[in-house]
Amino acid sequence: MARLSQEIILNMAEKIIYEKGMEKTTLYDIAGNLNVTHAALYKHYRNKEDLFQKLALRWLEETSREIFDWTQDAGQTPDDALHDWLWLLADTKKKRYKTDRKMFLLYTDYIEQNEELVKNHVVHLAQKAEEVSGRTNQGNAIITAFTYFHNPYFASRWEQAGYADLFEDVWQIVK
Repeated sequence: MARLSQEIILNMAEKIIYEKGMEKTTLYDIAGNLNVTHAALYKHYRNKEDLFQKLALRWLEETSREIFDWTQDAGQTPDDALHDWLWLLADTKKKRYKTDRKMFLLYTDYIEQNEELVKNHVVHLAQKAEEVSGRTNQGNAIITAFTYFHNPYFASRWEQAGYADLFEDVWQIVK
C-alpha cells in the first residue's frame, strides 16, 4: 500500500461517506478500508471532526474554484461583470446540486452546521463581489440579496420555472 497521507485518507473518507453518510461513518471504517489502525489516522487529523472539516473544506474549495478564479472580460463594465459573476455563482451551485445531489446535500448540510465555515465562505464571496464590482463595503449586502440563488437551503427550488427571471428581478434591485 502507498504511504498513508492526508489525501489518501480524505479520498477514502469521501468514498465511505458517499456509501454510508457522514453520521454513520467512523474513523474505524476509514482505517479499516485503508488497512491501518484508527490510531494511524491521528497522525494526520486530531479527530473525526477535524477530518470531516478538512474534507468539507476541500469539497468547498474544489466546487468554488471557478467562482473565485473568475475574471471579467476586458472592457466589461463593473455592473455587467458583477451580474455575470453572480450568475456564475448561482449556476455553479445549481450544477453541483444537479450533478451529484447526494454529495452536495451531505457536504452543504455539514458545512451549514459549522458557523465558522459558513462565515468564512460568505466573507470570501463578499470580497469577490466587491473585487468584481468595485463597490467597497457592499459585498455582504450583495451576497445576502442573492442568497436564494446560492444557499443550499433553497436548492430544491432552483429547478422551478421562473428561476432566471427571478434572478434578473433581484439584479434590477441590486444594480
